[in-house]
Amino acid sequence: MTRGETRGGVVGSPALMLLSALQILLVAIDTIVIAPIAVAVALVDENVSYWLCHVWVRLILLIYGVRVERHHLAALDPRRAYVFMSNHRSQFDILAVVVALREFQLRWVAKVELTRVPVFGWALKHTGHIIIDRSDPKQAVASLRAAHAKMEAGVSVVIFPEGTRSPADRALLPFKKGGFMLALETGFPIVPIAIRGSRRILPRGSWQPAPGVIDVVVGPPLAVEGTSREELIKRVQQFMLQNLDDAADGGASAAAAG
Repeated sequence: MTRGETRGGVVGSPALMLLSALQILLVAIDTIVIAPIAVAVALVDENVSYWLCHVWVRLILLIYGVRVERHHLAALDPRRAYVFMSNHRSQFDILAVVVALREFQLRWVAKVELTRVPVFGWALKHTGHIIIDRSDPKQAVASLRAAHAKMEAGVSVVIFPEGTRSPADRALLPFKKGGFMLALETGFPIVPIAIRGSRRILPRGSWQPAPGVIDVVVGPPLAVEGTSREELIKRVQQFMLQNLDDAADGGASAAAAG
């Protein structure tokens, strides 16, 4: 395997194929059991429903033998709302952020396509997360503004500003502007996050996760008052590039911190 090529778990022998099938079955059971409970609880209290998400996440990480290590570079108040922005290289990034920010009530800004995933998408849509239809710019802006009320109640939002997972030959994709508009319009600070190691766990295009460690570096909050959108984009990009370990994850090399 040459540098920059990354794989998830390799399924070849009958034993490994059996293990993979068992893991998929366990994840399906985890999702089918927890999703309807979370949706039902969300009708009464979205915050309590979100804690059920932690159970779902922890079980998946346990099933695949994945550990999350977090590195907080500044103290954050879990009672305050932030706009968390992370790089995106793997489906496991979502799980890693939930664990790294376990003290926080989080709601995801998710593209509408994810709501079409069986069971998971239904639960995502009905547990208070913010669904964006990028084919409808007016709806997308309205959805971001609807997040303001949740943030006023102390709920933070999580955004992947790249919009999708980056390929192995790119450190970062160009950022979309919606999350920065949300931060500027609401005044809530942006907290940049760098996730490293997730591409080795489950790279884009792979379906079999491999065991390993994901590091999540959570940066200091960036005040948005008096700052332009372009400057905020630049600062978030710089933080991610400075803290990504691309020698391990694929892409352009950058110094790791934390």
